[in-house]
Amino acid sequence: MPSRRRFNPGFKRQVVEEWMAGAGTLAQLSRRYEICPNLIRRWKQQYGDGALADPEQALQDQEQRIRELEQMVGRLTMENALLKRAVAWTAQRRKEALSPITGPNSARSQGGAD
Repeated sequence: MPSRRRFNPGFKRQVVEEWMAGAGTLAQLSRRYEICPNLIRRWKQQYGDGALADPEQALQDQEQRIRELEQMVGRLTMENALLKRAVAWTAQRRKEALSPITGPNSARSQGGAD
């Protein structure tokens, strides 16, 4: 009994991409690579599920996503700090406006009590 052949993910991805690109029909690819058409169909399902993804490319994509998220966190942190300062400044201005000593109706602001 012959031993079972094993194919690496790169080969599987190549065959599926050829089929999807129209480089050959399912029957042509089956004959060219001497594999069963159902096997190519199964590989296409795996390809769609992401099981045949290139590990190097996946790692690069993840690192790029991490860089983008870190930039976003930095930008949001700066915006958050700015908004906190704006709220504090607005609260201080309101407090000063309502204060009897420095408010708009106080003697000091009207130039009275000489």
